[in-house]
Amino acid sequence: MSTPTATTADQAPTAGTSEHKVPATAIFATEKCYLRPFEVSDAEALAEAANDPELIKYLRAGFPSPYTLADAHSRIEYCHTHPILAFGVFTLDGQYAGTVSLEPPTGDRIYAGTRELGYFGARKFWGRGIMSQAVREFTRWAFATHPELLRIEATVFKPNEASKRVLRKAGFVEEGTRRLAIVKNGEQIDEDIFGLIRTDVTS
Repeated sequence: MSTPTATTADQAPTAGTSEHKVPATAIFATEKCYLRPFEVSDAEALAEAANDPELIKYLRAGFPSPYTLADAHSRIEYCHTHPILAFGVFTLDGQYAGTVSLEPPTGDRIYAGTRELGYFGARKFWGRGIMSQAVREFTRWAFATHPELLRIEATVFKPNEASKRVLRKAGFVEEGTRRLAIVKNGEQIDEDIFGLIRTDVTS
């Protein structure tokens, strides 16, 4: 199976007979999706996708539930005003399909070369390989455009096999398990740790 190759917006494919064009603000496009910065007009689609009990089940407690339109506007504003790399994932016909982000490290400055990957896909697009492509190409784009970036890591609730498949397809290495690191809704859960370093994708 061939690996999808990201293209620039000018080279981007079109979606069949759709008249939608990949916008110039897109950072890249693949055969299934493109990524671009969030716009205020994305709030309604973001709120609809994020207000899903199945999605929230494996997200941290700080993720709003229910997820309102106000929460979506707040998130978009945060993405525009904080040192975070965050983009919407869109199908080639312009439908909102998910989110990817890299958060700066917290705590000691020795972790300055590390970013934490966050992502989720809208349920109506699950199983189509969209987020796998988005995460893979986003991480490559991040390493290529941010030379100070050395490592990208992600943590996943142990039962979340779909999310782990996304990371494995993107080349992440499963580095270990933090036993009973999570307590959510009264349930004790292990947390798996995945990492991707620059040489994983450049060597």
